[in-house]
Amino acid sequence: MEMKSQTGAGESSPAGDAAETAAAYMRQFRNIIADGNVASMTREFKPQVAYEFERYLNPQKLKQYVLRSDKLRSLVEHYAKVNQKPVRELEKQARAIIDEIGLDRNMAIIRWCGIAITSIGKRICDGFFVNSASMEKVRNKMGNCPVLYLPSHRSYMDFILMSYICYYYDIEIPGIAAGMDFHSMFGMGTMLRKTGAFFMRRTFSNDELYWDIFREYMYALVAHYHIGVEFFIEGTRSRNFKALVPKVGLLSMALLPYFTGDVPDVMIVPVSVAYERVLEEQLFVYELLGVPKPKESTKGFFKALKIIDERFGKMFLDFGEPISVREFFGHNNGQRIQRAGVAGSVQKLNRQEIELVKQLANEIIYQQQRRIVISTFNLLSLYYASRLYGQRSVNLDELSRGILHLQRIFEQLGAHVSTTANSIKRDIIDAVEIHGNILQFRVGVLQFTPLAVEQLAATIDMKRLKAHALLSSTMAVAVPMLALQLYINPCMFWLARPAYLLLAALKLQRRQQNLDSMRSYAETLTALHHHVNSMDALFQHEFIIESNREAVEFEAHLQLLLDERVLDLHEQTGRISVHDNECSRVILAALAPFLCLYYQLSVTLRQRFSVGEFSAKDLLVGVQQHVEQLLQQPGIAASHVHPYCLALDNLNIAIHALIQSGYVQKSRDTGMMHIATKSPAKDLRQLELQLLEYCQLMPFTQYSTAANEQAQTHLAKL
Repeated sequence: MEMKSQTGAGESSPAGDAAETAAAYMRQFRNIIADGNVASMTREFKPQVAYEFERYLNPQKLKQYVLRSDKLRSLVEHYAKVNQKPVRELEKQARAIIDEIGLDRNMAIIRWCGIAITSIGKRICDGFFVNSASMEKVRNKMGNCPVLYLPSHRSYMDFILMSYICYYYDIEIPGIAAGMDFHSMFGMGTMLRKTGAFFMRRTFSNDELYWDIFREYMYALVAHYHIGVEFFIEGTRSRNFKALVPKVGLLSMALLPYFTGDVPDVMIVPVSVAYERVLEEQLFVYELLGVPKPKESTKGFFKALKIIDERFGKMFLDFGEPISVREFFGHNNGQRIQRAGVAGSVQKLNRQEIELVKQLANEIIYQQQRRIVISTFNLLSLYYASRLYGQRSVNLDELSRGILHLQRIFEQLGAHVSTTANSIKRDIIDAVEIHGNILQFRVGVLQFTPLAVEQLAATIDMKRLKAHALLSSTMAVAVPMLALQLYINPCMFWLARPAYLLLAALKLQRRQQNLDSMRSYAETLTALHHHVNSMDALFQHEFIIESNREAVEFEAHLQLLLDERVLDLHEQTGRISVHDNECSRVILAALAPFLCLYYQLSVTLRQRFSVGEFSAKDLLVGVQQHVEQLLQQPGIAASHVHPYCLALDNLNIAIHALIQSGYVQKSRDTGMMHIATKSPAKDLRQLELQLLEYCQLMPFTQYSTAANEQAQTHLAKL
């Protein structure tokens, strides 16, 4: 592996080439509400269909097609026999289920929604920016097979935007999978259905008839209908603005017609949606801290319309390169199992097919994240956090330089950044105004916007929190920090592995200093690889970046750290040197809250749950109590405790990671957990030590004597 840290005479720099490529890419985005063209919503709609047929079904005929199919008749007869009920009764039940599920289409309602979205969008947003070039590429590939649109999911606005944009670009509006909580909203359920939503229950429980009928409807929607299907592969909105582990249930159903040979291919379109400010931001922060989620209702919807007096900046939507399922799987028709005539209850993917679907799901999540536009406020949040953890203030000039530096780094990694150098100060001021509930300039210095403890106590009933009843003073600290972290998290797709590599280098440097050990250049690279892979395994549920591109990305990340003078790697001696500079601090600041969370979770498990069984809620309460106590103490390092450790979604992800890694065992029958004790390779104490070492490698905040003594006492006990 040859690494170059300098550019020769006459050569263009990698950073310069990356910046030019990124700028050209961002010029492809077009603000489709710039002119407020309401007339475009009332024009004649002649859309490009996703899948072309000689004759097209309408929504009612689609339902009739499913009800009259041989597959459904076999199902009804099967369940009538099993449940000892008349066939007619089961037919009536099947018809009711299909009516509950099925989509509808009413162009008048679609046009009215389009006009409303245009009007509200112009009032609260600075634009809906769509990559017209990528949209046109998708449009040109349509017609030959079913199309699945799979957007990232950060807001309820996601599916509204998708339908709006398809209408704008004369593409048939897809059928959209929606939860039953929307179905039950008075008026809203009907409106959503008539704009293309089909409904599914969150859980099917033991209702096997519902399960099989839903699968048959999905099968028909993909194989025999022309509009395409849209659903969220993450399953739910990500309240922490990071990609979630993909759910493959709906994807498996949607791909069944391909595996049975009923369709020649399926075209997957990953869609990336980015928001300068997410509409549900405050709601998400409160929910992360345990405030119960308000039930979706029509009254709640109209109450939420008060947001029309606020600003939410720009929204970006990009379409990834369409993925041919046939090419991705490497299948041809002769290799696929011919099962098209088999009843739904028998149609199941085998293990090999399920594994292929999981690989495809990871690739979709990867492609979604690659095209999510990084905003000025994302970079500002990241840079501000790095200064905050180091207890250093920052003014507008320093922010401008820091953000432009980060823009170069992200563009070198391949990210699309909306920041423009020639208007950087204006962009920063605008971003801070949009996010004035989080940050503001005071006396020329960027600071958190004060949040009154009394205000929180009056608006939130702390006794109703899902886990520990946090103090109002704790909430006042946690709310702005969590809100800031939400806008840092989209950057983690790009920074997680460089951060792993940097921590690995710091660890190797420390050991080389302590042991005065010598190793070859190749041995150093191997050791770095090993540490990066180890952290990849630990955080595999935290950062969904699995892509089979690890070797290429390792080289790119190492080159970046060399170019940024973060690392020196001596080819003759194999020694590695790490330099504390702005780039290294920003990269480590991005990872610090996650390291802190896993460390404090491990500490809580050892201190409070080392013996006996415990429930998930017991553990969540225990961690929040432990972290709240630490936050009340002076002199604790930022790398050791962070309000992010209080966030329930993040804690649940970390707990799941420890279960999947074998450090904690969970009973399938009772849901109770206990610390694994039989496997020496999965010793939680060793994991805690490893995480503590990583925390101590962070350059943030010189630890007080008390904190150092606390850490040394802890090490001695272990």
